[in-house]
Amino acid sequence: MREILKSRLLATTLVLAGLAMAGGDARAIMVRETNLVQLIRESNTIVKGSVTAVTDGFLTETGLSYTEVTVHVEEAFIGASGDTMTFRQFGLTTARPSEDGTRMIPAAPDGIPKYKVGEEVLLFLGPEASMTGLRTTTGLGYGKFNLSAGRGENEVGNTGVFTNVSIQDGFANPNDVRILQTTQGAVNPTDLVSLVRRAVNGAWVEHCLMWETSVGKTCVERARPSKKLSNTESIYLNKPTGTATRVPRATR
Repeated sequence: MREILKSRLLATTLVLAGLAMAGGDARAIMVRETNLVQLIRESNTIVKGSVTAVTDGFLTETGLSYTEVTVHVEEAFIGASGDTMTFRQFGLTTARPSEDGTRMIPAAPDGIPKYKVGEEVLLFLGPEASMTGLRTTTGLGYGKFNLSAGRGENEVGNTGVFTNVSIQDGFANPNDVRILQTTQGAVNPTDLVSLVRRAVNGAWVEHCLMWETSVGKTCVERARPSKKLSNTESIYLNKPTGTATRVPRATR
């Protein structure tokens, strides 16, 4: 799984880079809908923190453009050590001439997460690409949440991120239920972080305590990697009997 994800990231990066270098339209990317189960399952680093630096440039070996993001880590749920984390993702923060001055290199396409110094974030990151070292958030904008006063929201307005998610009866508290009823719009950031913390620390996804409703409890324990489903009208919280309780969705 780790190598597959790395290959996908590398392939996407090279396609985007090729378009950019050839003068093609790499200004927007289509991204599939990614829910919370997928974010947790497919990320090998999950952290909460504040952005302290954002720079950009070109990789010496390949000439690929990148944005470098440094985060002061306030809480590492998985995959990070120390109080500072730095990673590079594809694309520049702003367009600039190539080093030989013969063409303009565009900024990162729409769909690639954008970062600003000082913003509070919750990040779900995938592994680094083996050839370039570049990485980005799982599901691109789906995996980057901005946390501000009373608002926790990713770069796609939380569209579908809490859809098609079930939690084993007895594990979800009222705040969790309220979050899972949200099809679009901001949620309480403290409640969101609490849900992610308990889900990761308790290995809910690995132990089938949280799963994709449409797929069912088919999870198996596996190593974390070194993915989308349309919105539905309701969520289902699994009951001990194996039946499901329908919870009307509320759109915020």
